[in-house]
Amino acid sequence: MIFENRFLHVKTTIMEICFNYVYVNTINNIKIVNISCLIMAENLRIHIVPVGYDSTRVTEPLLSKKADKVYFIRHVGDKGYSRYYDFITSELHDTGIEIHEEFVDIWDLFQCIRKFKEIVNSEKDNHFYVNVSTGSKITAIAGMLTSMLMPHVEPYYVHIEYSSQKTQKKIKKDVVKESNELPVFEINQPPNESLVTLGLLSKYDYMKKSKLIEELEEKNIIKQKDMNKSFFSEHAKHSQLRAILDPMERNWDFIKIEGKGKKSRVKITSQGNFALKIFDESKT
Repeated sequence: MIFENRFLHVKTTIMEICFNYVYVNTINNIKIVNISCLIMAENLRIHIVPVGYDSTRVTEPLLSKKADKVYFIRHVGDKGYSRYYDFITSELHDTGIEIHEEFVDIWDLFQCIRKFKEIVNSEKDNHFYVNVSTGSKITAIAGMLTSMLMPHVEPYYVHIEYSSQKTQKKIKKDVVKESNELPVFEINQPPNESLVTLGLLSKYDYMKKSKLIEELEEKNIIKQKDMNKSFFSEHAKHSQLRAILDPMERNWDFIKIEGKGKKSRVKITSQGNFALKIFDESKT
């Protein structure tokens, strides 16, 4: 029995591999060919779409952008969104789009960012789109920030034609004028030692430098770098701490240092707390 493996073709979103099994009957020289295909998903087009009081703004870009999968972001408490969600899913019935739903407080910025990042991290090697024209203003901000924080995440805004009619009891289909991709500017993540330091500072009103050094040593952030030396001096420890704290205070305004010398105290600022909530992967 002879087997031939033949790679046929690769599409943008689907990789299709076909195996040709050829059986040769040596008596009467008859060949029987069996072709079976293995479909493997690759580089899926995945959308993150918050659900609010919109329908066409949700469904139209999923169809026009040929979505393979969508994560609907729903509010933890029903504020009348359920009937919109039911209408949207009925409109997408038989489209072949894989539907998932996630629940968050759509008015909590950091909870939304954590959820968006969690979804992207769970679906690595795929391309993501975030609809920032649906849901709440908070989910729109979260979508833009997530696009700046993570690669392969593209935000878009769906323009509709507004009618003169006010809110209706029935769900109506809006007329979509266009769907615009939005520019994204990358936000660089602070170094790991900065995030670890912010995590420690967030637990206290302030920390003395000596206490901060002690805890950073336990985290293996401050350590003896010259392995030929057995003695790790206090001066060397404070030098390493200064190299960590200086950019956090001067460049990013993450911390505030009060006093001078070894007895000075270090406090986390509101900007530092904001950065910790956005960048700390342990919180996603």
